[in-house]
Amino acid sequence: MSATPTGPEGDRSAYEPLLRQLAVLYGHHEARRKEPFNLFSVLRKASDEEHVHSKFLAALLNWKSPEDGATEGPGENLRDFVQQVVTPAVEAEREAPDTTEQPPDHGQPDGPQNGAPSLRASAESYDRREADVGETDAHQGLRSEEFSFSLAGARVEREKHHIDLLIRNAAGQAIVIENKIWAGDQWQQLQGYFQKVADWGLEPTLVYLTPYGHEPSDHSRGSHEVVSLSYKWHLIPWLRRCQERACDEPPLRESVAQYIALIRTLCGDSGREFMTEVKKVLREGNNLILARRLGDAVAEVWRDRLFDYWEGMRLEVEKHEPALGVPLESQKRLKRWLEVFVYGLKRKGFRQAEFHYSWRLNAAARLAIEGNRWEGIFYGVICGRDAPGGEYDRLQSKMSSSGFGDATPYWPGRKFVYRGKGGVKGPSEGAIKRLDDTQQRSEVALDLIKTWKSLREP
Repeated sequence: MSATPTGPEGDRSAYEPLLRQLAVLYGHHEARRKEPFNLFSVLRKASDEEHVHSKFLAALLNWKSPEDGATEGPGENLRDFVQQVVTPAVEAEREAPDTTEQPPDHGQPDGPQNGAPSLRASAESYDRREADVGETDAHQGLRSEEFSFSLAGARVEREKHHIDLLIRNAAGQAIVIENKIWAGDQWQQLQGYFQKVADWGLEPTLVYLTPYGHEPSDHSRGSHEVVSLSYKWHLIPWLRRCQERACDEPPLRESVAQYIALIRTLCGDSGREFMTEVKKVLREGNNLILARRLGDAVAEVWRDRLFDYWEGMRLEVEKHEPALGVPLESQKRLKRWLEVFVYGLKRKGFRQAEFHYSWRLNAAARLAIEGNRWEGIFYGVICGRDAPGGEYDRLQSKMSSSGFGDATPYWPGRKFVYRGKGGVKGPSEGAIKRLDDTQQRSEVALDLIKTWKSLREP
């Protein structure tokens, strides 16, 4: 497929006026836009989950207006959050079909690779993980027709046993909120929170709050159902209602306004005025159809850019260290993964969440560079925790001394090339900048080779 629309309906001359018009609008928008003073970003890093987001949200959830203060029970902010944000999200999660994203097959490549030993054990560890979280038992906990959380005695606690936000009531129920901006999941993190709260005698509901509402990793959630909430789509409407309730409290009202602005910046929101102007343009003539077709072209170009980066990495590695050999994955396999990844299609019943090139390290492990739908671009070693001979622990110990961290059950250590909004599920300014940085790509290739050599030593 060509990334440039062709034929009578895809005539280039039909697209250029629309692109020029939108470019002019964007230029005017950027020229007019001024970064307003924001106390949150001045005092702390904008993505500080604990000291900015969780702390402010806890204060807002516990706040009571003068009218609330005259009555017992939670304030309207907390009531609104439970009834209008969490409850609909829980019920929507129950009704949604199973579309759990799982990783690509990290097992055998396409065809034999010069008689090299099999990595079947690694592939089987993935198969076991996928089997462990199948349709029959993957989402335990929230299976009744309706979700009801009593507000009697409801209160909010922050950082209780490392839980970001905990809403508990007198009926023995708890809403456990894990707040993630751009940080990755820890091993069995949500599963551990569920068990901890259950040990307190409470009935937990797990909520995963992120900028765009993506799901947690399987190695964090375990077998428990988790409700995903988005800062952009769920929190901003609720925050606006909080702002309205603070009409007689100017300091709080303005604080909420600044916090909303902070979230919009984190989520890459271009601003209401610009979007209003764009929508007006798209309503004219056939512009909406043209824009839809341009969107298809954007997806194709993004797929090609990702392929070019991984191919460039392969060439860099082969240039500096021919002994490392070619990746275990063929170009054909990478293209197939990218096709499914970029378009959000299903392959063998699941949506592609990641793709990679990898090189053999030993019978149980591989060196790899991966693109991940949510986390970004990183490199390190693929090796299951259940690898024989304690290989996972050996690799993790050696890699940690070389600056590799962010371990998962299948990565003893990783380094990030790009970690930002929305990973690489679509083009972003940060991701494109990294893909275009040929010097950094060369540095990553050299670090891969250095790591390969060091880890092969006993």
